[in-house]
Order: sequence, then C-alpha cells, then structure tokens
Amino acid sequence: MTDALIPKEPSIPASLARKGVIPAALLAALTSPLAYTTLERWEGNIKQVYADNLAHGIPTYCAGRTDWKANVGDKLTDDQCRAVNKATLLEYGFAMLGCANWDYLTAKRLIGLTMFAINVGKEGACGSQAVRSINAGQIVQGCNLIARTPSGAPNWSNAGGKYVQGLQNRRQAERALCLEGL
Repeated sequence: MTDALIPKEPSIPASLARKGVIPAALLAALTSPLAYTTLERWEGNIKQVYADNLAHGIPTYCAGRTDWKANVGDKLTDDQCRAVNKATLLEYGFAMLGCANWDYLTAKRLIGLTMFAINVGKEGACGSQAVRSINAGQIVQGCNLIARTPSGAPNWSNAGGKYVQGLQNRRQAERALCLEGL
C-alpha cells in the first residue's frame, strides 16, 4: 500500500529545539519553492518505486526517498510524492540545523547543505570538512569543500568507487547555493 511509503512529517527534534528558536527564514527555506525545485532537479520525482542501481538496489521513489521496506513497482500520486518530499526536506534540513552554526547560515546555504545531506547522508554531511569549516566561520572554504577537496580534486563525486560527473554537477550546484549572497 503506497500510503505506508509516506513518512510522517517530522516535528522539530527536542535536541534541535534546545538550541533555541530557529530563525523563521531558515524554517521557511526548508519547504520553499526553491527547496522543492532543487530537490526534484537533482533527485527527480519518480512516482513509482524502483531499485536504485547506484545505491545497491535500495527501493527509491519520489525525489530520492529510500526505504528497504518499499515494494518495487508500487505507484504514488503527485500529492503523495509532495508529502514524501516535504518530509524529506524537513528531516534532512533539521539534521543540518542540528549540526550547523546558525550564525553562518542563510536560507540558500541551508538549502544547499540540505541537498548535500540528502545525497551523502546526514552523518556524512554533518561530519564533513565542509560543515566543520562553515561552523568555524570559514564559509567560502566550507562551501568550496562541498565540491572540491583542498587539493582541488572533485569531492563527494564517486558512486561505487567510480567518478560520476552528474554527482560533481550536483556538488557544484550545492556549492553555488552555499556561496550565494557572499
């Protein structure tokens, strides 16, 4: 049943609420039209569960939502995918708000970091040199590290041990969002 594929919309985690009142602009950014269009641009919005070959066959649907319990071939509606995508944006956005220093976040930087986390995982993004640098106030360096290593080589652009130009294109777009407004 496809309704089982729709995750419950996450509420603000208690650990995040303890950091204080989240700035309204950052909360609004997570479900803004820019967030949805950016997510769907990079993840697609596929309304049928498929086995993602780049992710070891994990069942995937809507804008990149993964779930081993999903049945390949199940179909979703536009409204169901919109709900799934909103839950994904909030889940990963809250994770980024939990590990990033809000003093250095803008709405677009948060969207860029959220897209990064959706693709590389919450732990990968939060533990990255990129986020550590941003948290230290080294915003340009941190944003650049999303797409390039300190030596200039592509960063976070491999799947299955092989370089994927599409991932580097995505990293460059996330980097651009991160840097916007500087």
